[in-house]
Amino acid sequence: MRDLEEEKQIKAYMAAKMAHIKMYNECMNLADGLDVAKFAELVRADEREACAKLVEADGLARGDEGLVLIKAAGRIRARGEK
Repeated sequence: MRDLEEEKQIKAYMAAKMAHIKMYNECMNLADGLDVAKFAELVRADEREACAKLVEADGLARGDEGLVLIKAAGRIRARGEK
């Protein structure tokens, strides 16, 4: 029974490792084809949107009290439009 559990753990580890390697290779291929500054801007834009979504969701969950947070999400997004 223990061997089956260990085998499951090893398979899960290897699947996660392969996913990580695949993601790394995709990022490196993308970085090789782009200007480094442009690549960095794409990453920053993605992070800004992720932050804006979190702030916006928190604002929506608070109802009328969350209007300030919803406005803050808009300001975060606007930083990318400069």
